[in-house]
Amino acid sequence: MKRSSGLSLGKLLPFLLWWPLVTRRTLKDDLIAGITGALIVLPQGVAFATIAGLPPQYGLYAAMIPAIVAALFGSSWHLVSGPTTAISIAVFAALSHTADPGSPQYIQLVLTLTFLVGLFQLILGLARMGALVNFISHTVVIGFTAGAAILIAASQVKNFFGIAIPRGTPFYEIVHQLWVQFDAINPWVLSVSLVTLATGILTKRYLKKIPYMIAAMVVGSLFAEALVLWQGKAATGIVTVGALPAGLPPLSMPDFSLASLKTALGPALVITMLALTEAVSISRAIAVRSEQRIDGNQEFIGQGLSNIVGSFFSGYASSGSFNRSGVNYEAGAKTPLATIFASVGLVLVLLVVAPLAAYLPNAAMAGILFLVAWGLIDFHHIGHIWHTSKAEAAILAATFTGTLINLELGIFLGVFLSLLMFLYRTSKPEIVPVVPAPEEGAYHFVRAKGRPECPQLRIVRVTGSFYFGAASYVQAALQQIDEDNPQQKSVLLTCSGLSYIDIAGAEVLAQEARRRRRLGGGLYFYRLNQTNMQMLRQGGYDHEIGEGAFFPVMTNVAGALYWTLNPNICRTCKTRIFRECNAGILPDGFRRQRLLLATDGSEFSHAPEDVAIAMARDFGVTLDIVTVVDTPDDDEIARVRLAQAERKAAIAGVASEPLLRHGKPAVAQVVAAAKAADSNILVIGRRPPRGGMKERLVGDNALQIILGSPCHVLIANWQAQPWKKRILMATDGWPISATIAEVTAQIAKASGLPVTVLAAANNEAERAKAEEDVAEKLGLLRVEGIACDSLIVAKPPERAIIETAQEIGADLVVIGNDQRKGLSRTLAGQITDRVVGGLACAVLVVKRPPEPEELVAAVRNQA
Repeated sequence: MKRSSGLSLGKLLPFLLWWPLVTRRTLKDDLIAGITGALIVLPQGVAFATIAGLPPQYGLYAAMIPAIVAALFGSSWHLVSGPTTAISIAVFAALSHTADPGSPQYIQLVLTLTFLVGLFQLILGLARMGALVNFISHTVVIGFTAGAAILIAASQVKNFFGIAIPRGTPFYEIVHQLWVQFDAINPWVLSVSLVTLATGILTKRYLKKIPYMIAAMVVGSLFAEALVLWQGKAATGIVTVGALPAGLPPLSMPDFSLASLKTALGPALVITMLALTEAVSISRAIAVRSEQRIDGNQEFIGQGLSNIVGSFFSGYASSGSFNRSGVNYEAGAKTPLATIFASVGLVLVLLVVAPLAAYLPNAAMAGILFLVAWGLIDFHHIGHIWHTSKAEAAILAATFTGTLINLELGIFLGVFLSLLMFLYRTSKPEIVPVVPAPEEGAYHFVRAKGRPECPQLRIVRVTGSFYFGAASYVQAALQQIDEDNPQQKSVLLTCSGLSYIDIAGAEVLAQEARRRRRLGGGLYFYRLNQTNMQMLRQGGYDHEIGEGAFFPVMTNVAGALYWTLNPNICRTCKTRIFRECNAGILPDGFRRQRLLLATDGSEFSHAPEDVAIAMARDFGVTLDIVTVVDTPDDDEIARVRLAQAERKAAIAGVASEPLLRHGKPAVAQVVAAAKAADSNILVIGRRPPRGGMKERLVGDNALQIILGSPCHVLIANWQAQPWKKRILMATDGWPISATIAEVTAQIAKASGLPVTVLAAANNEAERAKAEEDVAEKLGLLRVEGIACDSLIVAKPPERAIIETAQEIGADLVVIGNDQRKGLSRTLAGQITDRVVGGLACAVLVVKRPPEPEELVAAVRNQA
C-alpha cells in the first residue's frame, strides 16, 4: 500500500489517513501481528530495563503507552516503538554516575530525561528539521552500537560470573575486576549463565520458530531452580529478579527541578539524535519493502509525543525497534492497529506471567543480555567498512573507543569526525580532464584517460561544490593548469556535476577569469545549472567573468572556442581533437599548412630539400618526404634517399615523416602521395634545361605535377635558396588572387619577410582595374601586420614577373594557376611554364581553392 500525502489535518493527525483503510480483513491481520509482538516484547522489555538500570517492569511500561502514541502520530504503518538496546545503554551510561541505578532518585532522573528527549524530538519535528538525522552516519551508528554492546556485556559481568562489582564501574575497571576476582567466580551462577546462553544460541540456530529469549529464560530458570532445590539458595548464591507488578503502567511525574534538568539536558540531546536515527532508519528500511512513503518530520513528531506522554506513564526513553518492527511486518500487519493490539496484549500477558518473574535468576538475564550484546555487533558491516575505506574505519574505531570511555563522547566524536571528513572531501571537488566525445554529433565529453588533449584549451569536468571550503583548492587547481603548460591559457569547465557555488567560490572564478584574460585566454563554462547561473547574475559575477563565457547544454562549445585559439600553435598542432581542427582552417581564417617534399635523391634534389626544410621550420610543421621507385626491389635505394633527407631535416630541427611509393609513372605517384597526405604545398625540384628549349623550361614532369596536383606546388630549381629577402606576389584580379594573397600572407608571417604586390596593365582600363586589385591585396596583407609595397608595370605578365623579381631581388615568387576553363588553362600553363623556367629562385604556384561542395565533402571525410 502506498500512502498518499494527505491534507494538513492528516499531517496533524496521521491516523486519519489509515483509519478508513481498516477492514475486517486488515483487523484480523493486525490482531495476529499484535499478539506476536506482545510475546516478543516481554523478554526484551525486561532485558532492556535491566540494561538501563531500571526495575524490569519499566521496560514493559515503555512498550505500552509510548508505543500506542507513536503509532497514532508517526508516519510509518509498521514501526513499533518501545525500549531498545542502544537507548537503554545510553540511559544507563548517562545517569548511572549521578544516582544509584534502580533507586527512586535514578528513576526520577530517567523520567526527566525521557520528557526532555520527547520535547526535543517534538520541536525538531515541528521545525521540519528531520534532515538532522542524516548527519549521524551509518559508520558512526555501527561503531556506537558495537561499543554499546560491549558496555551491555560489561554491565552484566557481575551477574554472569557472580562476582561483586559496584554499579557504574567504568568498562576498563570492570575488565580489571574480572581479572582480580577470577578466583571468586561463583560456579553455580556461572553454570546458570552458560546454560541460558547455550540454550539461546541453540534455539536461535535450530529452532527458529521459537522465540530464543523466552526459551533461554525458561530453561535458565528451570536449571537455576533445580540447583536451588539440590544445593539450597544460600549455597548456590543464585539471586532472582523478583515478581513483576501486574497491571497498567502507574502514573508518574518527571522531576522538573533545575538541578535535574541540568543533569539530564546533555544526555537528552545525545539520546534525541540517537533515538531519531534509529526510528527514521528502521521506518525507511521497512518502507522499502512495504512501498510506503515515510515523512521524517512526522516521525519526529510521533516519537516526541510518545516520549513526552511516556514520561507520565512510567516509561523511559523509547524509539523504533528493528526486531519488533520487522516481526510486525512479517506477521502481516497492515495498519498501526497492530502496534496498539500488541500494547494491549502485553498488559494481558503481564497479568499472567508477572508472578513467574520471581523464578527468573539474574544470571539467566545476564546470559540473555550477552546474547543481545553479541547480536548488536554488526561484524559484516564492520569488516566491509574496514576493507573499503580506511577513513571510515578510523571513524568507526574512534566512535567505538569513545563509546567505551564515555557514551556521549563516543557519538559526538563520531559525528564530529564524520562531518570533518565530509568537509575535507567536499573541500576538494573532483576536477578531471576530459575531451570531446568521439561520436559523430556528440555534445558531451569523456575522460581524457591518456587521450590527447588540446595544447591551448584545457577542458575539465567539475563534480562537487565551489564553496568557501573549496575555494583555495579550486583556485590552486586552475592555476596549476597553466603552470604545467603555459600554452593552456584557456580553461573550459563542464559543470553538469557542479552542484553549488557560494560567494567565495564566485569570487575565485571571477578572479581566475580576469587572470586568464590577462594571459590572453579565458575561463568558460558549459552546462552550468540555472541556480548557479542566477547566483552569479545576482552578484554581478557574470559580467566579471564575461557574458560570452557561458554555454548552455547541446552547444558546440568546442567549435565556438576553437576560433579563440592561437593559430600559430594550431598550425603545428598534431592532436586536433576538435572537429574544426580537421577542417583545414586555422583560427585566424587561414588554411592549415601541410608540406610534402618529393625527392629523387639526385644532386638536383638538394635545393628543394633545403627550401622545403626551411619552409617547414618557419611554419613549425612536420615535413612529409616522399620518394618513388618502380618496384619493392628498389626499396633499399629509396630508404637511402629518404634517410638523407631525414637527416638533413633533423639537423635543422624539423620533424619529418618518410613516405615510400611504388609504381609508374613517378608523376602519378607523387600526385597520389599529395592527395593521400592531404598536403597543402608540394615541393618539387627542377633539373637544368636540355637542348636549349627556352620556351618550356619547366619540364614535362613538373608541368604535369602542377596540373594534376590537388594542392599548391612549389618548384625549386637547382639554383634556388631558402628565401631571406623579399617575396613577390603576382595578382591579376581573378578570383584565385584572393587565395594567392592568403598563401603569401601565411608565408610572409611565418618567415617575417616583406611582400611586393605586382600587377601587369597595358592600358588605362587595365591599370585602373589593377590599382583597385592591388589596393585590396595590400589591405589584406597589412591587416596581418605584413610590410608590403606594390608595383604596376606595363608588360606581359610573364615578363613583368621575371624582370620585377630580378630587379627587387625576390627569392620567392608566388603566382596563380587557375585551371577551370579550357583557354585559361592553356594560358595559365604557358605563363607558369615561362615564369618557372625564367627564374633562378623558388616559385610557388597557387592552385584554385576547392568549390564549396568539394570543401564540405572533404571536411566530412576528415571528421
